[in-house]
Amino acid sequence: MNTGRRHIVTVTLVLILTGIAVATFSQTHHPKDYFRSPLDIPIRLSGNFGEIRPNHFHGGLDMKTESVEGKKIYAAAEGYISRIKVSPWGYGKTLYITHPNGYITVYAHLKRYSDKIEEYIKKYQYNKESYPVEKFPLPSELKIEKGEVVALGGNTGGSGGPHLHFEIRNAITGYVLNPLLFGFAIMDSIKPVIRSVRVYPLSDESHVSNLHSPRYLKISGSSGNYRTSASNPLKLQGDIGFSVEVYDFLNYSHNKCGIFSIELQKDGERVYYHEMETYGFHENRYISSHVDYGEFKNEGKHLQKSFIAPNNRLSIYKETLNRGVIAINDLNIHEMKYIIKDSYGNTSTLTIPVQGHLYTAAKREGDMVRKIGPTKEETVLLPADTGLVNKQVKNSGGSEPNVPASMGLLPKLPEEVLSVNFVKKFHWQFANSFKNDDVRIFLDEGLLYEDVNFEYKVTDTLLGAVAPTHHIHNVYTPVHKLYSIAIRTDKIPNRLKGKAMVARIKNNGRTYYEGGGYEGDFIKTTSKYFGAFTVLLDTIAPRIRGLNIYERKNMSKASNITVSIYDKLSGINTYNAYIDGKWILMEYEPKKSALVFSFSDLGKYAPELSSADGKRGSHTFKIVVTDNRGNSSQMSLDFIR
Repeated sequence: MNTGRRHIVTVTLVLILTGIAVATFSQTHHPKDYFRSPLDIPIRLSGNFGEIRPNHFHGGLDMKTESVEGKKIYAAAEGYISRIKVSPWGYGKTLYITHPNGYITVYAHLKRYSDKIEEYIKKYQYNKESYPVEKFPLPSELKIEKGEVVALGGNTGGSGGPHLHFEIRNAITGYVLNPLLFGFAIMDSIKPVIRSVRVYPLSDESHVSNLHSPRYLKISGSSGNYRTSASNPLKLQGDIGFSVEVYDFLNYSHNKCGIFSIELQKDGERVYYHEMETYGFHENRYISSHVDYGEFKNEGKHLQKSFIAPNNRLSIYKETLNRGVIAINDLNIHEMKYIIKDSYGNTSTLTIPVQGHLYTAAKREGDMVRKIGPTKEETVLLPADTGLVNKQVKNSGGSEPNVPASMGLLPKLPEEVLSVNFVKKFHWQFANSFKNDDVRIFLDEGLLYEDVNFEYKVTDTLLGAVAPTHHIHNVYTPVHKLYSIAIRTDKIPNRLKGKAMVARIKNNGRTYYEGGGYEGDFIKTTSKYFGAFTVLLDTIAPRIRGLNIYERKNMSKASNITVSIYDKLSGINTYNAYIDGKWILMEYEPKKSALVFSFSDLGKYAPELSSADGKRGSHTFKIVVTDNRGNSSQMSLDFIR
């Protein structure tokens, strides 16, 4: 090789190794000895800060509680309870403590609060007659000392098992900060593991190994040193992007965790860098652009891209050149280097030699462009505002599927038209719309991360649906915020319109409630996802079943009343329970489809049970449950206590 004429681009993924230590990030403004551990057992993590999750970064540390509920949770520092939130979803039972040094610590998925906090919030719940509540106590109401027991660990909300979710936030901005930068004693001497690398052609003229499509590279290595398996450099042309699938592991844990930073260099010059020190919750959904969203939806892979879409506004990006897009416009061999660190400095490297290559398409029969009229099998009708049409074709010359072309034009002569989708160019910086007689779609400006060749097609009505299935683009393209969808359903009688709901259909056939209200003959709603949509009728009331109570049961020795509630289509909306006509608090746990009332509330928050002679008597338990389409069920039982 003549190194005077060529130089190597090698992609090297680096993640630094040290043992137990203060996190490697060289920020001195994070106090290292201010916060104590919120647990009195060694910290073992099942998830760390910045870990890739569906539609969000993980904003804290998931601390293991030895797979049990009820572990004592301690205040990390002195302060006051500034917020209490109870929800069946998300963080479940959550506590927020504001500290005098300008930070807030957050404790989530709790089983219950300490006695003084529990009494404070339960009184509020009974006053509001609601299980989900949010309360912001005054600084003087619930003062807390460092090391004070504030709760018991649990599994409430969206938790997948008993653990404590712990966060540190900036009290002024609300941004979450990486708790590993605050000096918690956590053992980490394991180098991150690189699983895969993908390379992307990013322009019409770009190619990866003579193909205009992304390609995975085979890699080999271990213990922090990785390389591509190919003996020759990867052939590239034009604008190119890279992504990497990499996980961090910590001592005493088999859980996959996230990394701290990724840097990409070209010939020693940094072209991309991000770090997970802090971010705002309003940025969370940009993660759909940060990762290879299509591969996540299709394969479940968490590939982090090192090139940035035009409308990706994440603040984690610190230094980039040309937004991480690598221009390969020569025939030289180059060397690139990816440098990726975890919070404790453990490092792994991956080397990828690449070489510029001039791709020339081979001339073959059928490579001419000619105007195509309607096929013999069907006439293609295009709406007036459509600029492009995708035609999936078979061609002996090797046509790629779904090739965008000008109206009525195809890049190669087809032998058979397989399917036709309407296509319109959607530009990320503008508002976009698509409509025909049966569907109306509108996206505000900034809802896309980059320009999209929007596709639409309609297929047959599903069994039980009252509208055809409308395929609004595809599930592999992310949307940043809600956009509006309106579907015509002019055959539904007025008496049933209140039961109609827009449903999103996943690839496995399951349907998800997306709401909807009528405007004329169209039912209109909003969604954060592209995909297949239809309209269903929900006329079935929720199901209620007593789990530990039945008619005339003696509940004298029972500690609670537990019932199961379930709704098949639109989902549970409200639930209210009463004993002898007085409202009682039932805690909702959707994972178990269960509502639970504790008899210990009687006489403290709810009226004490009484009978005419002061002895055990008969009482009436009643529960009313409604779904999101207004269908209602109730169950009424007498019990002895």
